[in-house]
Parts: sequence; C-alpha cells; structure tokens
Amino acid sequence: MNKQIIVHYDKTDLGGGTGFIGSALVHQLRFTKFKPVVISRKQSFPTTLTWDEIKRNGLPSDCHGIVNLAGATIGDVKKRWTEKYKQEVCQSRIETTSLLAQLLKNEQKNPKVFITASGIGYYPPGRSEIFTENSEVNCSNDYFSKLCQQWEIAGDLGEKTIHRRVIVRIGLVLGRNGGAIRQMYLPFWLGFGGRMASGEQPFPWIHIDDLVGIFVHALMNSNVRGILNAVAPSMITNAEFTKAFGNALHRPTLFPVPEFALNFAFGKERAEMLIQGQKVKPQRTIESGYKFKYTNIYDAMKQIILVLLEDVKNNAPLDQPVFQLPGLVIEWLHVSVRDLARFQLGNMPVKQRILRIPSITSDKQTVASSSTSL
Repeated sequence: MNKQIIVHYDKTDLGGGTGFIGSALVHQLRFTKFKPVVISRKQSFPTTLTWDEIKRNGLPSDCHGIVNLAGATIGDVKKRWTEKYKQEVCQSRIETTSLLAQLLKNEQKNPKVFITASGIGYYPPGRSEIFTENSEVNCSNDYFSKLCQQWEIAGDLGEKTIHRRVIVRIGLVLGRNGGAIRQMYLPFWLGFGGRMASGEQPFPWIHIDDLVGIFVHALMNSNVRGILNAVAPSMITNAEFTKAFGNALHRPTLFPVPEFALNFAFGKERAEMLIQGQKVKPQRTIESGYKFKYTNIYDAMKQIILVLLEDVKNNAPLDQPVFQLPGLVIEWLHVSVRDLARFQLGNMPVKQRILRIPSITSDKQTVASSSTSL
C-alpha cells in the first residue's frame, strides 16, 4: 500500500480561495508513489480525515508527510481588506500550522517530513536588493513580513526533532484555475489590461506546475530541508508580465492601473505589495536539485492561455463563469462577421441576408433575426 501524504488546504470558498494550490498538489500526488489524504472539516472525500479524527486517533501510522496549505485568500479583490479580515488571514495560517506542529511533536517515527507554506512577503519590498533563502532579513513592521515570520515560527518543531522540516516561500502563482490569472483574465481578454502603477516593480512569479513540482520534490527527497523560494529563476518586472499576458491573448495592454486605484481596490498593505514587489531568487531550490519547467514568462503565459482557451472550446468546467464569456463572444463574432461578409460580397441569397447571432444556450442553437429585403 502506498504511504500517505496528509494535505491540509481550504476547500471552502473564502472570497475566491478554493484551494487552487492544494487541489493541484492532490491531483499531482495521485501520479506518485504517495496516496494524498485531505484534512477537512467534513468527511467530504473518500480520502479525507477530519480534525476530530486526528485529535482522537492521532496521525495515521503509514503517514509519510504533512503539507499545510491552509489560509484565507489574500489576493481576492472581492474581499475587503478590513481589520477583521486581516486577522482572519493571520489566524487561518498560524493556528492550523501550530496545531499540526503540536501533533507532530507527539509522533516518534512518522511522518518523516513536515512542509509548510509561507510567502515571499517575508522579504522586505524593494527594487534593488536581491534576496535568496540565505539572506539575513531584519524584522520589519510590514504586515506581510510579520505575518510570514509568525507563520514560519508557528511550525517550529524544536532543535531535537526527528522530522524533516521544509518551508516553501511562495511567489505570485500563475495558473488557469486561480491566482493572479483568475483576477486579471477578463479585463486582459477584453483588451483593457495594463501594467500596475509604474510597471517597474519586480514581479516574482511561479507557474503552478513548478510550485506543485517543488512540493513533490521536497516530499520525495530526504536531503531537502529548510527554506525553499518558490519563484521562477528569471526576475521580471510587472510591465514584462503585462506584455507577456497581452501577447499570449493577442491583446494590447494600453490601460495602466494607477496607484490610487490599487489602494482603493486592494487596501494599503496589499496594494503596497503589488506596487513595490521584491527581487527574489530560488538559489537553494535549484541547489537542492529541482529543475524548473517554466523559466520564461512568455512560455508560461502561452501555456496557461492555450490550456484555458482549450477548456473553453471543449466546454470543460472552470472555476469562474467569466472564463466562459470569451468563448461565447468569439462564437458570436465569428458567425456575425462571416455572414456580414457574405452579405456584402453577394455570396448569400437576398432572402438569407441576415445576421445570425448564436443564443447563449447549452446546445448552442442559433437564432435568426429578420431583416428588411433590399
């Protein structure tokens, strides 16, 4: 029987945070020698453990490792950045990490490895200094820096622990089902995309496939321990990301988002993170033997958009209804332009010179609108 990997991530909808990273990791683990088991509040999956079961029975004896990805979403613009929500962001990360760490301290053998998420917000924002996992960082009063420091401390197992500890500091995650793409896809597709503020700020990104790959790499290699930066090796600016996004969609990117709009939409701390950014390199991640799949932002964005548009074409279920809108608009434009061209060129009989607009229905039937005969 395959050894189990306990994965904790939030499947409840916390303002758009539907387990983007966790669900991708669980999917990938099914192709390895490990069996993913999800910690949930409810017994909602065949391979699910509830908190009550763990508190009552402890961790399974055949558990190889634990990955904790739980936490209220940070980047969703629909969630107002209030003091109450900031407290929820902290508690949802720190309390679950601390609880799992306490459970592990009582285990003498398994699990072998404890992997916790953190963020590149640990490093102070700036455009000059480059940070690696080995950089000495002074304690800051910055909200995200303090959050990440407390988050990492919550998972401390002590110096005498027999369990391998890995901390993955995650950058801006790009993928078809969530992260930055989920927030920005529609305006970019409509041609209203643009850089954020000056666009000169660093944009420390990572493709979802590489992020999941780093977690699997840490699980399967006993020599991997300590801090790993989960960012692509190539450092880019927000303007370069914007250009790559526009190129992948074949859209212009002429509408920059000013600072005051970011402050209004995201709140002070979140906007500051987007406006300033950090220069981060995955030095120890590469030294540990991980090979990045996507190191070029143009290649990464092309792959994401190709998969996303293929899903729309095949009517695959997506996380957001807005992802279906471009497919409907493309179909309408295709039929309208084709029939209008035939009308103008005289290739269609007069009685059929109509503009057919596809109705937005499941069977994609078209409805003809009558026109006056010439």
